[in-house]
Amino acid sequence: MSKNIIKADGTTEPYSEEKVKLSLIKAGASEEIATRTAKELTRAIKNNMTTAQIYNRALRQLEKSEPKAAIKYSLKKAVMDMGPDGFVFEQYIAKILREYGYNAEVGQIIKGYCIEHEVDVVAKKGDTIYLIECKYHNSPGTKSDVKTTLYLNSRFMDISKAHVKNNESANSKFKAWLITNTKCTSDAIKYACCVGLKIMAWQYPEDENLQYYIESKKLYPVNILPVISDKQKERLFDSNIILVKDLLNFGVDSLVKLLSINHSKVEKILDLVKLIYGNNMEK
Repeated sequence: MSKNIIKADGTTEPYSEEKVKLSLIKAGASEEIATRTAKELTRAIKNNMTTAQIYNRALRQLEKSEPKAAIKYSLKKAVMDMGPDGFVFEQYIAKILREYGYNAEVGQIIKGYCIEHEVDVVAKKGDTIYLIECKYHNSPGTKSDVKTTLYLNSRFMDISKAHVKNNESANSKFKAWLITNTKCTSDAIKYACCVGLKIMAWQYPEDENLQYYIESKKLYPVNILPVISDKQKERLFDSNIILVKDLLNFGVDSLVKLLSINHSKVEKILDLVKLIYGNNMEK
């Protein structure tokens, strides 16, 4: 008998063991572990379970069998748990962009033709300046809708008009960019394509989406480590330590002092960092 599952947006779809298996393999689980875990989930799943409940069951099993794959499997949730507001997410995006060769600054005030605008992230690469609106959502069913792209485009037009008026755009061009950790509605994407706005969502576009940008260079947020408590996460974020790779710059004693925990707990954190980056611990 087929079973239905309830997605984050409230819609239902048939449960697929194969889909679960593929998601586990994508996270780095072996074929054997992915197959066994998916079969165990199939036996345990009841009709109309939520995707969150299924995810939690899969993660617990993966943490026991393949800890490294479990870390990657929890990436989307870790980004969604970065904070109640979007400030840390903005810093995270700026750090990611710097890893890809952009000059990026957070919370910049830019004078438009009519008013001043606080832009979440201003990034520059080559002769292009990107005015970036970061839309952070801590609920998986929340999407950025067309109002967001309309708002972004109106701000972009005001800033562009000011630069044309002041002859400041001769050696550079401006582009508006929406970056979100969830999805965008079809109308938001349609409007963005029509007016030339760039969008990067969790799995949009098909290539070079946010998930790709993070995973290609292992730019995981520190709270992806299961041994990091909420209190420790806040201390790290408050110190602008957002990427797991940022921890490579600290010794055991420094982290003991920063996190107010003992050496044993710090060593567990660093063991997971080694698990992600390997023995070479590339910076």
